[in-house]
Amino acid sequence: MRLTYRTTRFTYKSLFGYSLVIIALLLVAVPVFATTNAGVNLLDFSRSLEVNNSPQTAYTLTKGVNVNHLNPGEEDWYTYSRTSFEDATLSWISLAMRFESEAIISPQQANFEILTQPEADSWFQQPATPTDIQGTGLTSPLKAANQNLNAMFWTGEVADQEVYYVRVFNQSPFGLNYTLEAKAEQPAVSGATPASLNSAISEAEALNARQLSWSLTAQAVGKMNANEAARWMQQAQAVGWIVTAGTAIPDVPRPSEADPNLLWHLTAEAIAGLDAEAAARWLNQADSLGWLSIPLNTLKNPALDLTPTETGGEGSGDGESNAQPAPAVPAPPEEVYAPVNIYPNNPLELNTQQVNSGRLAPYGEHWYSLLRDDLDKNKIEDMALTMFSTPSNGFIDSRVNFEIFPAGQYHIWARGDANYMEHLGLGQWLSRDKDDHTGERLWKGSLVDGDRYLIKVENNSPEVVDYYLFPGDIQNAELGNPTLHQGNSAAGRIPYNPSPPTRPNLPPVPGAAPPDAIDLKMGVTQGKLKAGQEIWYKFYYRDSYNETTPQHDFKIFLTNTPLDEIRARHADFALYAGNQLQIWTRGTVDKLEPFGVSMPSPYPTEDVRSLQVLWDGQLMEEHVYYLKIWNHDIGPLEYELEVQGGP
Repeated sequence: MRLTYRTTRFTYKSLFGYSLVIIALLLVAVPVFATTNAGVNLLDFSRSLEVNNSPQTAYTLTKGVNVNHLNPGEEDWYTYSRTSFEDATLSWISLAMRFESEAIISPQQANFEILTQPEADSWFQQPATPTDIQGTGLTSPLKAANQNLNAMFWTGEVADQEVYYVRVFNQSPFGLNYTLEAKAEQPAVSGATPASLNSAISEAEALNARQLSWSLTAQAVGKMNANEAARWMQQAQAVGWIVTAGTAIPDVPRPSEADPNLLWHLTAEAIAGLDAEAAARWLNQADSLGWLSIPLNTLKNPALDLTPTETGGEGSGDGESNAQPAPAVPAPPEEVYAPVNIYPNNPLELNTQQVNSGRLAPYGEHWYSLLRDDLDKNKIEDMALTMFSTPSNGFIDSRVNFEIFPAGQYHIWARGDANYMEHLGLGQWLSRDKDDHTGERLWKGSLVDGDRYLIKVENNSPEVVDYYLFPGDIQNAELGNPTLHQGNSAAGRIPYNPSPPTRPNLPPVPGAAPPDAIDLKMGVTQGKLKAGQEIWYKFYYRDSYNETTPQHDFKIFLTNTPLDEIRARHADFALYAGNQLQIWTRGTVDKLEPFGVSMPSPYPTEDVRSLQVLWDGQLMEEHVYYLKIWNHDIGPLEYELEVQGGP
């Protein structure tokens, strides 16, 4: 038997009918689903692959700890409301941002802001960028057990029919791993609604409004005697700054209704004797509690607030002839340029065809990136860089220089160990332009084609400095005005802030350089030197019994013996006048000129493996001399330095 089957035949009319049914389901289901997901715009099909970096792609803030990472110049956005927390009774929320960093990062560089906008009335309404800032995170007055922990806090009200956004930003030159903790709070018992309060450094160190008030009170009266402290606290309670636990809320005084002069007087007494940072922290915390709700003082300005009698109005009889002229509107002040720091995570590209210039803040720095490749067959290329800087008064030019680093050392800077980077060259001081108002630095060397290098221009003086970095060996140039690089948080260029402090420099090694020279005494001095190592001594003497002969005869012997018992080792020494120290400190080491060097000694030594050299001459009394011993052999040795003669 033959089996047959029949299939349903779809016509254009049936397909059209099914399409209408599907479209109707989408029109009903999508808006209903969208209203159940606050803070997420499901109908925005223009979203890019990156999320969390704008209000339109903000994450929904969850209760508890939210963990994320921020690269330099980046920002994260979160959104929350009563609907997103699924808590219709939520009225207050506390936010705490924490991150660890060995570098000192200010709240202006890494922090969070709270912004608000009304909830959308339409399903298809696009979320606009909020501009109404409700507050920013404030640092806690308590010290954390972990000195590298940074914490900012904020507490605020959650209104109905409002959508809140949290913008977490990082304008520092370092990447940050941060946590953002959100939890529900109760309204603070205080005379004024706090703008930012109730924070925690750790779970065991929770703060609320009353604890913060007592903390500020203790700091204010800590430097007063008993009578002054009692008077201050009585006045603070009278204006509503101090609210004890037994005070009924209707009976709490309002600071905004108190005498402004009394509020300013209490504030001045509280911050008297504090340094600028501590005073600013106290004022920020006091303002967050509503303590500084001081009404504006209105003063009458006779030039702007004139009565009709004073202007020749009604009853004057002079008409418009006695009218006072309108006061002149002052011109707006010119914008003052704020120098910026430019770090190697977003360096400037070095222009090898023309001058590279800029303005450096005190102790500021600019970094350039250089990729040398002239497309020829030579792999190693010679290059020169010349830098002029202004002004040069007060020897400022000796503190302005540039260094060249291989780009492979960037990771040392990125982890906060910038002081451990080793340059392959730096500018040497010279003066060829015959201009006393400019400083001049020159570097000549070889670079590898195709390799990237980082160039750091640094100002180690307390003054603002302009610099002009030229490619090539330039003896004189017309400088003109420098390029004023503008601040850009996305590029990590931060106005005025110096390079973040890193680990301290290693202590100076005694004898490693003339500034750290070891005092040399009469008699025998012993030591050891590795291959190629040198050591510096400083010599000074005074003859209090002879005022007629300022110079004396000296003999200096240097005997060196090998430590590996292979062969004789060679070491020599040289003598330098003390007034050449400035040549060393400004970097022109090749300009040092000794007035005496060692020569082979004719005297035999006790050890046949030892070699002896000597210097014989006269040294002036009450003069400083530097003596350098260097091992120019391939192995270690021990030496014996003997000074004979003198007074």
